[in-house]
Amino acid sequence: MSNLSTIIHQIKLKKMRKIIYEITEENAVAIANILFKKFEEANLSTQDRFLNMDGVSLLTGYKKTSIYGLVKKNKIPYHKKGKLFFLESEIMEWIKNGKKTTNEDIKRRADEYLLKNLL
Repeated sequence: MSNLSTIIHQIKLKKMRKIIYEITEENAVAIANILFKKFEEANLSTQDRFLNMDGVSLLTGYKKTSIYGLVKKNKIPYHKKGKLFFLESEIMEWIKNGKKTTNEDIKRRADEYLLKNLL
C-alpha cells in the first residue's frame, strides 16, 4: 500500500508541477502583453504631434490673437498647409529658449569669464 501511495503522491506532484508551470507561463504571457501595451503607450506619448491654434493656446496660455500676432511676426515656429499647425516639440523648445537670464546666471558667467581671462 505504501508503494501505491508513493505512486499517487508522485502523480499528484507531477500534475501540480504541470499546473504551476502552465499558470506561470500564462502569467508570463499576460505580463508580457501588459508590458508591451505600456511600451506602445509610452512610445505614442513621446511622438511629436501637431497642434492646432486651440492646442497652442492651451499649451502656452496665450490668447489666439496673440498667437496670430506672433505668427505674423515670425516669432513662433509654425507650419502652414492651408491652416496653421504647430509641432508641440517646437513650441516647447521655443518656450524654453525664452528663458530670461537671472542675476545668478550673470554672476556665474562673469566669474567664469574672469577666471578664464585673468588667470
